[in-house]
Amino acid sequence: MPETVYDDLLRLGQRLLQYQGYLDNAEQQEQRKARTQFDGARNRIVYDLLHRHDDADSAMESLVRDLEAIRRDTPEYLHPVVDFVESELVERMGRVGSKSPALRRVVRWAPASALVVALLLYFGVRIYSAGSVDQPIDGRAGIQQRAAAFTKTMRYQEWTDTRRRRWLIELLAWPIAPTDAETKAAVEFAGIVLAGRQALADAKLVCDVPAANDQVTEADIALIERAASQALSPATKWLSPPALTLLPPIRASYPCT
Repeated sequence: MPETVYDDLLRLGQRLLQYQGYLDNAEQQEQRKARTQFDGARNRIVYDLLHRHDDADSAMESLVRDLEAIRRDTPEYLHPVVDFVESELVERMGRVGSKSPALRRVVRWAPASALVVALLLYFGVRIYSAGSVDQPIDGRAGIQQRAAAFTKTMRYQEWTDTRRRRWLIELLAWPIAPTDAETKAAVEFAGIVLAGRQALADAKLVCDVPAANDQVTEADIALIERAASQALSPATKWLSPPALTLLPPIRASYPCT
């Protein structure tokens, strides 16, 4: 991991720590902006480490070695910043590292998929996935298939999200493990939801939407899960075009009061 990546995170962490105590409206906006930038830089480091190592434990060991070297080379008056950055990285690594590789792919690539899916929906291009996801993405059946794939991916993650006897749990859960086609479909569904949220934000129909970055947060995942429930509920009344049916849970999550 290049040192400059950590240097950038330390700089962003130092900036974020400046916003403490009472903050006026302008300062609160700057704090949110600083937090978004910091979270993006932090998440990039974590995902890059996980990508470069065979397992989460090795990635954590590499992170700890990097942080120890940084602390040795950092002036003592900046150690509070190092402490803050270290706690954020270790906590994030612990949370993300426990996720299955399939779910990490969903989380990592969903933002890029959002732009692609938005363009595909706009131009009416029909995409088909292999396996059980065989309906076009811009139709009701296709959206429901992708919502089901996202739900299945999350359910599999919940089954295997433990370090105790992980090999046995993953073996037992193997029959419900998402296929590559289902993982791809889960990414596409996440992209539809995030693209819809951005479209509503651009139209000023929702408020307090976090600034777009290259990572998906836990709040984003919760939003996507609510949209999946909307798509899969028998009581849902579908709109035309079908993608509009996913907008009500997004608007409810970011109301303008």
